[in-house]
Amino acid sequence: RYGPIPSVAEQLLRVMELKQLGKSLGFARIRPEGKQHIILETPMEEPAWKLLQENLPQHLRSRFVYSPGKVTVRGLGLVKTNKQLESLIEWLGKMQGALPEPTVVGLPQSPIPNP
Repeated sequence: RYGPIPSVAEQLLRVMELKQLGKSLGFARIRPEGKQHIILETPMEEPAWKLLQENLPQHLRSRFVYSPGKVTVRGLGLVKTNKQLESLIEWLGKMQGALPEPTVVGLPQSPIPNP
């Protein structure tokens, strides 16, 4: 009815998708560093990062460098913004498989009988 979504609006939606995905994995902020790298700021410790990293294909693991407080994605800043978004969404999506399914604490384990 209103025509196609403008590319700027589509990019904004992708940014929001990336932020939500990053947040669900424990990344507080995603930002560029210089012209070459992307920084994923995080309070996570290295053992938690290693669990996430295990779900990445072997050829991508060397692009991600953990240091306390952040994970650096090497070389991603050199590609266009749309490609950065696509790549990060894809790669973080692969990491998401390392997370256990959320469980609700405090709910009864057996169904409540009907009166």
